[in-house]
Amino acid sequence: TIVFEHMSLFLGGTHCHATSSILPRITPCSSINSILFYVPWIYTSIEAALRIIIQHKHNNNTFLIIAFPFLVGLLQFGFGTVYEMQGPINNFWKWPDEYGIIAQSSTLLSSWNNYPPISLLNDAKDLQEVATIDINGIFRVSKHAGGALQQRLYKFPIFAPYFHFAFGFAWAMGLVLLGSNSIFTTAGSLKNIMLAGLMTPILFLFPIWITRGMSDALNLPYSYGVPLSLLVSILLVLFLLRRNNNKQTTTTTTTTTTTTTTTHPSLTTSDPLLFSISFIMHAFMVSFLFYRKVTTTIIPFGLLLLVTSTSIIHLSAQYYCCFVCCTTSNNNNAKSKSKSK
Repeated sequence: TIVFEHMSLFLGGTHCHATSSILPRITPCSSINSILFYVPWIYTSIEAALRIIIQHKHNNNTFLIIAFPFLVGLLQFGFGTVYEMQGPINNFWKWPDEYGIIAQSSTLLSSWNNYPPISLLNDAKDLQEVATIDINGIFRVSKHAGGALQQRLYKFPIFAPYFHFAFGFAWAMGLVLLGSNSIFTTAGSLKNIMLAGLMTPILFLFPIWITRGMSDALNLPYSYGVPLSLLVSILLVLFLLRRNNNKQTTTTTTTTTTTTTTTHPSLTTSDPLLFSISFIMHAFMVSFLFYRKVTTTIIPFGLLLLVTSTSIIHLSAQYYCCFVCCTTSNNNNAKSKSKSK
């Protein structure tokens, strides 16, 4: 997570956190809480998505393999967006200003001039294709990232919440590429999870390019393009799960062969702890809008509605993943066993 945060800052220059006193020497514009945020964010999304996948798995899981990255991306979007949307208004971090500057400090940043010291990036720095820090400690966003972050709503870039989807999609796609079959039988090895994380800086870009390209091709502002892209992802997941169920029904009626697979026990029982992680995070973040405001700025009603509705939808999805789908899966397995007898 530190690698991804570091690379997103020094290649994209997308934002600058309210930096701690410890991290500027290691990775400026990062904060300890922003790095630690990745752990529950990734864990809850992957684990919850796996519970959905396990409910629908059978002998041929092609449709589930395709659905898995989109499902993780959607869950990560719901988990992180309540944090993302109110970040600027509560001064959690700073996005690029009208001059493309995310931070300016001759004391903390001037020593990072021309970082990273990779000769292959020199031309990219000159063309502003990657973020730059000059000798005066001025940290500027890259041209491409600046374009993606230009359109704003309630001070946050409209495209920024979509980064959460792209990050979840990328991590899950990495797990699939490392071994698609293993994700249906276990929660994934720590080695594969770490390797998938190292692949995210590259895989992360593909859904962003597609969504930006779709918005530009249809001449849509991101306020329409991003929700449309998320809607397409939701419909795709529902379609793939439905096709998978239809294929499972067909397979069941045409064969008497029974295949036994080992499923991780935590994925087939209710998981209150998994749900509580999301619930506590949402309760903490939503509270900033009501009674823990860190700014004198009046919170717009539209932002309050956007954050709370996103929180409710995500918690409803997590509740289904943690309590409902495992019960449905166990009932279906019981029915299948009784029929086979």
